[in-house]
Amino acid sequence: MKTSYPLTTRRLDDVIACVDGVDVRVGEFLGQVQALAATLPNHRYVINLAGNRYQFLLGFCAAIAAGQCTLLPPNRQKATIAGIAAEYGDSYVFEEATVPPAAPVREVPEVPADRLVAMIFTSGSTGDSTAHPKYWRMLRDGAVANTECYGIGRERIYMLATVPPQHNWGLETSVLLPLIADIAVSSETPFFPQDIADALARLPEPRVIVSSPIHLESLLNSGIDAITIDLILSATAPLSQRLAGELETHFSARVNEVFGCTEAGSLASRATASESLWQVAAPFRFDVLDNRVRISADHLPEPVVLNDIIELVGDASFRWLGRDQDMINIAGKRGSLAHLNHRLAQIPGVVDGVIFLPGEDSKRLAALVVAPGLEPSAILDALKETIDPAFLPRPLYLVPTLPRQETGKLARKMVLDLFEATRNLSEDDGAPADKPA
Repeated sequence: MKTSYPLTTRRLDDVIACVDGVDVRVGEFLGQVQALAATLPNHRYVINLAGNRYQFLLGFCAAIAAGQCTLLPPNRQKATIAGIAAEYGDSYVFEEATVPPAAPVREVPEVPADRLVAMIFTSGSTGDSTAHPKYWRMLRDGAVANTECYGIGRERIYMLATVPPQHNWGLETSVLLPLIADIAVSSETPFFPQDIADALARLPEPRVIVSSPIHLESLLNSGIDAITIDLILSATAPLSQRLAGELETHFSARVNEVFGCTEAGSLASRATASESLWQVAAPFRFDVLDNRVRISADHLPEPVVLNDIIELVGDASFRWLGRDQDMINIAGKRGSLAHLNHRLAQIPGVVDGVIFLPGEDSKRLAALVVAPGLEPSAILDALKETIDPAFLPRPLYLVPTLPRQETGKLARKMVLDLFEATRNLSEDDGAPADKPA
């Protein structure tokens, strides 16, 4: 087993990034990495909050070169950052740096395979956020495997990502992949549909966009003229077959949905518009132990137990049935929150929404819905046509917006806080807290 791996396997004259319309080559990038590494504060940990993706890439690689571990928070809230900084005392925050002029390098630095280079904190969508250590060999070998998983070929491709680089999905695609594949990543992280379209238009072809269903749905429904996209990579939430098909038609794109987890990274993919089964990526092995699915691979330090319920089909395919935390039992009937939320999202006029269990001992589900122009009773009537009455959410509150993170995920704590605030406001106004349909 190798004891070290190069920071990048790219040729020095390859293009690794596109910054303000200007191509940055690997040799120049590595010169900047070395110059920045020499100026970093002498601490064990760095909290990388850079919003500019090239600045993040520079800071991440400079920290590796300096022997530091990058902490990747699930969001930018002050309380979140303060909590991580308190837990990891020997740390500092990196947001951007003015890199001194640096000559292109002629040699690529080697990184010990067992060096701890990152700690990724989960979104907290199913409870408290937890930290997962990432060693250089894990990330590097995972990136090599992902080129096949994502359907990346040998041709140079320009990449735009709407997901932040601090998130595992953004890190694997827009930070690690350009270090080993012929990818030039845009420094931009657009959020709104027009900004996404403009950023794509500024990139040469062929293009790939790394995104999430919520961003892709907004882009599709924005009315903006279609722009040619060669490959769309989607993750962080289930992508419907309808949306995948419409994206392929509208943008003349190939759409690959990626399945993964923070512990092991990207594990499988599928062409969602035409496929229902997931295809397991080459280095991973799935097996069932005590009714739980266990994942192993040579680059993982130990097997990972999935929090998802899947049905294995042959040696390298599976059908996803939901997450453990999604499975509920109401009045003796079992159901999936993912399925219920899918049904809610299909109701005409519903812009966003979430059905959830308010507490572990709750006997009823609740819902927060963004649906201007609709009454709660109309939403419940529509749900009655597609779900069992036992799973109807009561109460169902209309809210102006949901507190989604940059990836489109919802942290459970933030959902519960909004639910309590909305319920208290409803009670203060004299409205019934649990209005029947």
